[in-house]
Amino acid sequence: MAISRAQLVKELEPGLNALFGLEYKNYDNEHAEIFDIESSERAFEEEVMLSGFGNAQVKAEGQGVSFDDAQETFTARYTNETIALAFAITEEAIEDNLYDRLACCSFRESLLIALLRS
Repeated sequence: MAISRAQLVKELEPGLNALFGLEYKNYDNEHAEIFDIESSERAFEEEVMLSGFGNAQVKAEGQGVSFDDAQETFTARYTNETIALAFAITEEAIEDNLYDRLACCSFRESLLIALLRS
C-alpha cells in the first residue's frame, strides 16, 4: 500500500519544526569481528561433520591391526535468502507535503537503515 496524505497529516500543515525518530546512532559491522563472511551463488550450502575414529588400541605381537569406521554424523544446511524492502508514496502526498525535502530524505534514510539492520 502506498503512503498517502492520511499518514502524513502533520506534513500538510504549516508550523512543523522537525521530523525525528530516525536519527539513532549507527554502529559499524561489529559482527565482522566475530563471524566469517562467505559468499555463495547457490540456493543453499551444507557442511558435514565426520565422526572420526576411536582411540588406537595396543596391538599384541603377531596380531592384526584393528580397523575403525568413520561416518557422517551431522549436516548443517545454510539456506541463502534475498532480502528486499521498498516504499511507495502517492503523487498527492508528495505534491501537498509542505516539507517534502525533509520527508523524502527521511524515507530514503529510513529505508537504508532498515536494509542495513536486516
